[in-house]
Amino acid sequence: MHHTNTQRLRHGLIAAATALTAFCLLMLTAIPSWAMTVTFIRHGESFANAGNSIDTSIPGPSLTAQGQSEAAAVGTEAWVAKYGTIDAIFASTMVRTQETAAPLSKYLGTDPGHPMPITVLGGTDYINEHPGTRIGVQEITSGIFTGLPEKDGLGRIGYIVAPLMWTMGLQFVSVPGGENGLAFNERMTNALNVIEQTTPEGTDGKQNAAVFSHGATIMMWTMMNVDNPDLLLLMQHPLGNTDVVVVTGSNEEGWHLESWAGQPVGDANYPTQMLVNLRSLIVAPQQAVYNMRKPVLNLDPGTIASTAGDGIVNVGKAGVTFVKDSVNDTINAIRGLVPSTLSSATTTVSKTTPNALRANSPTIAAFAGTVPATESTPITDQPDAAVNPGSQLKSMLNDATGQGRATLSTVRANAAERAVARAQQRQVVQQNVRDLGTTVTSAVERAGQNLGEAVGIKPKAKTAATQADPKPAKQRIKRADRDAA
Repeated sequence: MHHTNTQRLRHGLIAAATALTAFCLLMLTAIPSWAMTVTFIRHGESFANAGNSIDTSIPGPSLTAQGQSEAAAVGTEAWVAKYGTIDAIFASTMVRTQETAAPLSKYLGTDPGHPMPITVLGGTDYINEHPGTRIGVQEITSGIFTGLPEKDGLGRIGYIVAPLMWTMGLQFVSVPGGENGLAFNERMTNALNVIEQTTPEGTDGKQNAAVFSHGATIMMWTMMNVDNPDLLLLMQHPLGNTDVVVVTGSNEEGWHLESWAGQPVGDANYPTQMLVNLRSLIVAPQQAVYNMRKPVLNLDPGTIASTAGDGIVNVGKAGVTFVKDSVNDTINAIRGLVPSTLSSATTTVSKTTPNALRANSPTIAAFAGTVPATESTPITDQPDAAVNPGSQLKSMLNDATGQGRATLSTVRANAAERAVARAQQRQVVQQNVRDLGTTVTSAVERAGQNLGEAVGIKPKAKTAATQADPKPAKQRIKRADRDAA
């Protein structure tokens, strides 16, 4: 009987410890995750750039002396001060990006002998561990245009035609002899998943990754995936060597373009929003067909059926999302352009004399009083004359637009301040939860030891599993945190 009671107490303590640990994990996963910042940097001048030649081979040409000088400018205090904290560095499988990343790696290292690691996205090792997986931030394959002039002629035009069509949603189109937009976006998506999974959280409570890549890859992926693409940037401001593009978000939440070649980029206007909605709609069936390639080639009936079912569901969801987003964007655009008093002002102006307007509405009276009277239709002498509101309404609309922009700027500034406050609060909550978990665990262990001493049970020696490095558990908590968000 005594032994049975001891077992029950022990089991009760174990159950209590398990429940409390689960509670702590639940508290951690309930804390929202914040957007990741990805700073894309184009490599410095390569020998192919200097020779005006398209070369997308791997590992490809290295940097020229000019390119090395450009790379050195990236690894400086001034560059870091401009673009902010960097918590991890990534590069493509092409040697010119790795050489460009080296100075920043040394600058951010703990000391000259311990630079910040540079993770190469893709490569033989990764592919061997993940067979059949497309991954990488290397340059878009040039196919038949390899070796042609990079800056002029047929090479420049032909190489960029297909990628430009990708930005419009036609991702099934291929660069002749190269990859299509679906394959390109797949490897970039997988690369960004790895970046998100391996970039540690910085002192600002966010993940900040520097990704050294290539001009066409950075430009086309950005315009294909952000919610505020500005296609004119491709023509007016193509990326030069070591130019920078900053995006925020994630593959799951979506991406937002923050800056392009050092210049901030605003939110999407209404036509751009509709383009993004339409693009998502027409990409969905292309993606569904693309996903069928592996099951069909493997002749796996079960996988073919499930993949086809998923594709049909995703296409249906894309249609519903298109309608919902388009309606919402249209309503918001109308609300943004038409002030709340505009419709009532139009009716009143067309039916009321200026004197009555001044008495009834200070806003309308203000602009009605500024309209000069003419000899043929003096407003003050003809109280019953109808007023043409066209110019006054246009002036009101311009004023309202200016006020809206000022309000939007204020909202953005306030949002940034709130984001910093939330990040700080989140760190405090996380630390409190960890402290709580440690306290509870220690209390349970002490209670177990006291119980064991009371009933004469010797504690078991710790196993190798309990002495293992806690880092994997910490990583699992971080992944749970991200998945719950």
